[in-house]
Amino acid sequence: MELISLVLFIFCVAMAAGGFLLTSRLLKEQPLPFNRSLFYHVIFMFAFGFYGIWGQFIIVTVAGDRLTPELLSTVSVVSLLLGLPFIILGWMMLLRFGSESAGLNFKGYHIILFLLCNIGFIAALGLVSRDKVFSEALPLFKLYYCCAAVIFSLITSFILIRGKSCPFGKTDRRALAMIIVAGAFSQAAVLLLLPHSVWMALVFVFLLFASTTLLPVYLTYRADLKVNQIIEDTPLPTGIEDFYRKHEISPREADIIREICNGLSNQEIADKLFISLQTVKDHTSRIYSKTNLRNRMQLMTLVQAIGNGLSG
Repeated sequence: MELISLVLFIFCVAMAAGGFLLTSRLLKEQPLPFNRSLFYHVIFMFAFGFYGIWGQFIIVTVAGDRLTPELLSTVSVVSLLLGLPFIILGWMMLLRFGSESAGLNFKGYHIILFLLCNIGFIAALGLVSRDKVFSEALPLFKLYYCCAAVIFSLITSFILIRGKSCPFGKTDRRALAMIIVAGAFSQAAVLLLLPHSVWMALVFVFLLFASTTLLPVYLTYRADLKVNQIIEDTPLPTGIEDFYRKHEISPREADIIREICNGLSNQEIADKLFISLQTVKDHTSRIYSKTNLRNRMQLMTLVQAIGNGLSG
């Protein structure tokens, strides 16, 4: 069991490092509010995972034999209570991510109301569990976590799907909503359906890290973003022809690049050029391969740099 825990801990560290690097890159390439909220969401969720969950393993491993059962129980409850603020901030940033992605303003009074409600729940949990041993207090924490995680994930997903000014297409919005909801429901199912054991904690913490990491992974490698429009229905910058010749861009690929820079999604490009969606994806893939780029954000940034005389 110790070996399995160690291997899973290494996996969680790797997922946390990967998620942090991806969100940092997204924020650097697109310094927009929803990317900033996603960055903090990832940070707070991982902080809760390490402090609130893995912290329990560390307490048992390092000091379990040195503490009396009563003191070990008290330390575990206090550690879990101190980890809850991280998860609350993580949920708040998730709601902000959904709201800002949909073009909505997550106002100050929303933040205050959210924090007051959740801090109130934490205070109530602390009062109720102060005279309980860890095994008696844990069901209360699990119930609070499951209810809050499911509610906030559903609200965020609803905002994403119903948003009118999202930088993502419908397919991407549904995929992001599915990741968010699936992550919350799978974690809740583990906490509510599995008996309390080391296995339950290990499965839960893996799902927590995996679902959190999937968001920046999807946004980096799969999402069809339409933000950071360079130009709209205007000619591409002078010097783009040299870029085309250098990278052997075909006339049809040049059309695709122009429409990408006009902010059109793959489906919108297909409709405008009267070609299939798969053809657009094939051309886009070849463009990325020829130019050694990974996504449309990098392509748009490069074309903008050509217009500013920074790159050829």
